[in-house]
Amino acid sequence: MDNLINFVLTTVASAGVSATLVLALGWLLRTWIGERFKVSLKHEYDERLERLKTELKKQSDADLASAKAEIDSQAEKLKVAAISFSDVQKATIPKKIEAVDALWEAVRAARGHVPGVVYMCDILTDAELSTLRTSQSFAAFRKLLAAVNPMELTPLIFADADKTRPHVGEYIWALYSTYHGIVVRCIFTLAGKNDARWYLDEVTQKLVGSAFGDAALQRFRALPYRHFDWLRLEFERELFSSFDKLLTGKVFSEAAMRQAQKMERELASAKIEQTSTPAGP
Repeated sequence: MDNLINFVLTTVASAGVSATLVLALGWLLRTWIGERFKVSLKHEYDERLERLKTELKKQSDADLASAKAEIDSQAEKLKVAAISFSDVQKATIPKKIEAVDALWEAVRAARGHVPGVVYMCDILTDAELSTLRTSQSFAAFRKLLAAVNPMELTPLIFADADKTRPHVGEYIWALYSTYHGIVVRCIFTLAGKNDARWYLDEVTQKLVGSAFGDAALQRFRALPYRHFDWLRLEFERELFSSFDKLLTGKVFSEAAMRQAQKMERELASAKIEQTSTPAGP
């Protein structure tokens, strides 16, 4: 552009026009051409800006439509899942309630199969139980204990409560079976072992710890008497708390599931121990 202006100015100057006029003409040409250039650039910039706005709007509309479609799709899936979950809950809740009722009836029935002499022994102190096998004061207790057959009582205490297992879940079932394993172990120890202090039995203490935790086990060990009654109350408290979780749809924690596995392992070991240990005189 500068070459063109210089050419025009040189031509005008050679035609005899005054220097002042030539300079003025040069300034006007430069200004006019500069303005035209600016207008041209602005017009091109405006056109590109409008094209960019249009393209961005189209892209934004497309993204918005795609996002809305995805949200609608997910909402529909959640709706279907909620309906399905509701239908499953409607079908399973009555089963859970029936299972809870059946399991509680099994607990009550098992309580009735525990020999009365076990409850009688529960009021004896540690010192009294330690002489249960030898003291003449407890001859009547020994006679009652001699009539107890743990092998006959075991199936009666457990009965057919396992039919509730699919509906009450692993934790509640493990709690139920472990507690009643302790009951059977208590009867086995009182009826057959030399030392009638069943709560000192290593297997029993492992079962108590697996079911109720280490802190509860320490409280159990510190009791002066009524160990059996304490266990019953502790078991029923935990059982009803678990029933509440089950029927209100709360999820048992991973820790509870690990505890259930621990209870199952300890109970299996106790069964092996009880089978292999000969009864005392």
